[in-house]
Amino acid sequence: MKFGIFDSFWDNQPNHLPFLNLRIDLSDTDTFNLGKSLTLINKIITENSVEEILGDTKILLSELNWRLHLVAFVTILKLEQSEQQKFIDLLWKRLCLGTWVSPQLLVTLSKIDFEFEEKSELILNEIGLDKFRTNYLDEQELAEGKSKHELSDNKILNSIRYLKDGKFLTDIDDDNGAEITKNWSEQLTELNRLKLIK
Repeated sequence: MKFGIFDSFWDNQPNHLPFLNLRIDLSDTDTFNLGKSLTLINKIITENSVEEILGDTKILLSELNWRLHLVAFVTILKLEQSEQQKFIDLLWKRLCLGTWVSPQLLVTLSKIDFEFEEKSELILNEIGLDKFRTNYLDEQELAEGKSKHELSDNKILNSIRYLKDGKFLTDIDDDNGAEITKNWSEQLTELNRLKLIK
């Protein structure tokens, strides 16, 4: 039980993958899709205490694996607002530590952190860029001192630009960060309209 209440989520399927783009597919099939993944998260939330959900979601965010981060983001977005607030500092910390899914993380923060606008302004003005300098290297690459700072910085900065004003730079390599941010934000809005996400 490495991930506690989330151990059953994967069910020998890559159930985290639909969270990458949130493409709405609510069909009832045996294979993985967004509908099945959301149902699995709902089951975890309804069958466990708030304390267990909070504790084990924090475990997911403490890991280096971006797949776990996606599951944590969606779980957080399905919680009550008062519970969501408990993850704000941890999500900013995860951004500092690095994650391949920083656009999805930033969209999550934009939905739950009432100070997102002010914090993101600091980052855009490069006052806080060093604080949020990140990478998404694996442990071996980190140990060898390899760096992807420019790419990951661009990914974060362009994602924030999109969230602030709906614009993004097209002449920089941001690993499609702004496009991912745009898509994830739009899909979340639709899922909210369908009452599948808070």
